[in-house]
Amino acid sequence: MKLYICLLMLLNTCFNYAFKKREVPYSIVIAKSDLIVDGTISKVSKNEYEFTISQFVKGRSALKIKVSIWKEWICDPRIKELKTGQRLILFLEKSPSGNFSPINDSTGEIYVDNDSFINIFLPEEFTNPKVLKEGISMFLQTYKVYGDLNDRFLQNIHIESNKSIFEIYKMKEDNKVFKFLVANDVPYSEVKFNLIPQFY
Repeated sequence: MKLYICLLMLLNTCFNYAFKKREVPYSIVIAKSDLIVDGTISKVSKNEYEFTISQFVKGRSALKIKVSIWKEWICDPRIKELKTGQRLILFLEKSPSGNFSPINDSTGEIYVDNDSFINIFLPEEFTNPKVLKEGISMFLQTYKVYGDLNDRFLQNIHIESNKSIFEIYKMKEDNKVFKFLVANDVPYSEVKFNLIPQFY
């Protein structure tokens, strides 16, 4: 009987680990993205959808791009069915074939309905698309992230800031998403401040 209980506990541990989605901090998702865009789905086919971009937050491309459809699984289901007209904010990597794919599957594909987010698992600071896009832009203007962004344990990641801690403090007061990214994803002790003296 003890053997069965031990075996059951071992299997339970293995299965729980197997079904846990690997979370990637949004600072890394932003840094890895070749393209961060707001827009709508214009056509859906079996393995990809055509996406019409209305705003570029990071990077540039054609206004219509092909985005690979990631495979759902038990710990990472799609929030809603993909259909024409659905608005999304996408964090994308470009493949060698020229198509794009969302970073970390559902992490890189944020659904927008009536100018608000419908994913209850998003950080609460992601209040609406406008605040999110402004926070991302502020993050991109402030920080550069270097190192192996595909490393599972995010070792050897280096973060540089081109703003002073006082400027960053004020920016955190101005935007909840920027404050979330700095507080949760950018440990102060690891940031190198790369300030260029300004002469007046």
